[in-house]
Amino acid sequence: MHATQPPRPRGAPVHIESSGYTLRSLTPADVTPRFVEWINSASMLEGLNLPPLNFSLEQLQAFVASFDDLNNYFIGIFASNGLLLGFYTIDVNRTHKTGNITTGIGEPEHLGKGVLWATIDGLLNHFYLYRDLEKMTARVLARNLRMLFNFRGDPRFKFEAKLSRECLGPDGKRLDVLVFASHKDD
Repeated sequence: MHATQPPRPRGAPVHIESSGYTLRSLTPADVTPRFVEWINSASMLEGLNLPPLNFSLEQLQAFVASFDDLNNYFIGIFASNGLLLGFYTIDVNRTHKTGNITTGIGEPEHLGKGVLWATIDGLLNHFYLYRDLEKMTARVLARNLRMLFNFRGDPRFKFEAKLSRECLGPDGKRLDVLVFASHKDD
């Protein structure tokens, strides 16, 4: 007989209304063929510095289900018509009350339309008020100009560090990473 593992603890799902958008924890039911298409797109993967993922619908559903809303979050950004536009992931260090945020907009017609600017304040406020975090960081590839625009222009994030040659790109070349940080008490 094999001992069964107790279920992993889960936190309460996120649900935020912010500037006409809804941010909420994704569930496997949110995974659509369109979501699979843009999460696997070359432009999304390049911005996240990931190799081809080639998620199938079922694989992406399992990936979404692996987030526990306690130590890690996969939060969808939904338009008022219910269309999933993009996402935030947040990896939390509960001991140090910090979170590392990753984000992307997948729907091409919403790129450059200020979706992240419209939603980031609501997200930060939620995590500072209800999830006991005190600092949120974003690590952005120095060459990812679209994402740099979002964090450089946001008054809640301050440039904190340049990590020279921090990671490898898909072509094997070393890439710089810029770190932006937001603090609860700022």
